Amino acid sequence: MTSLPEYVDRMKDTEGQDKIYFVTGEGKKAAEIAPAMEKMKAKGYEVLYMVDPLDEICSQSIVDFDGRKLVDINKAGLDLDKTEDEKSKFEKLTKDYEEVAAWLKKQLGERVQKVEIGDRLVDSPATLVQGEWGMSPMMQRYMKSQTTSSSQDSAFAMGSRNQAILEINPEHPVIQKLRTMQQTAPDSEETEDMVMMVYETAALIGGYNIEDPGEFAKRVTKLMVNMGPEPGSAGVVDAEAA
Repeated sequence: MTSLPEYVDRMKDTEGQDKIYFVTGEGKKAAEIAPAMEKMKAKGYEVLYMVDPLDEICSQSIVDFDGRKLVDINKAGLDLDKTEDEKSKFEKLTKDYEEVAAWLKKQLGERVQKVEIGDRLVDSPATLVQGEWGMSPMMQRYMKSQTTSSSQDSAFAMGSRNQAILEINPEHPVIQKLRTMQQTAPDSEETEDMVMMVYETAALIGGYNIEDPGEFAKRVTKLMVNMGPEPGSAGVVDAEAA
């Protein structure tokens, strides 16, 4: 456990940091593996783990502390300091992948509010983020658990409007491959599976529920089958022949 004054005191030793960063999650492990943590670790920024729903509620009422804004790294619009070269590179990537983002939105439909090109990821191909006033998956589940049966419908209505934004990492090989597939075979079953895998893995890591776990399992199984050599091919012992 730590306090905001202690965090601010440690900030003084971190070059370029002028905000208090935090991430929400249902437990420390969930917070640690949030895809947005990748860039924060690369930049050496300390991030507060807010693992209780009440933490998120409090963070929305504490706009700033000691003159420093509190920033949820899982919200849209995360603005990290960039060099001129980094800005130029990101602008080019955004232009190169804006067609892919528009196509992905069309493919995913109402599952996401929109698709954007982001720069908060390092090792992950995509992540789901909320808008500035959106609620995290943890908060959504908490709010749902607090509703009475008579108000359940209004809670579901609130959740349907609280859609996430899919943010893609244009420097990841999976997104680069998806771009090629979009240009060469946009209507193929393989391309459709790839789109859904990108979206569903981002949802699972982000703490969201996916629509059809059975279909997700089928896609993973198909991917595993396609990864290896055919049975009986060179280097693989055929059970019947053996």
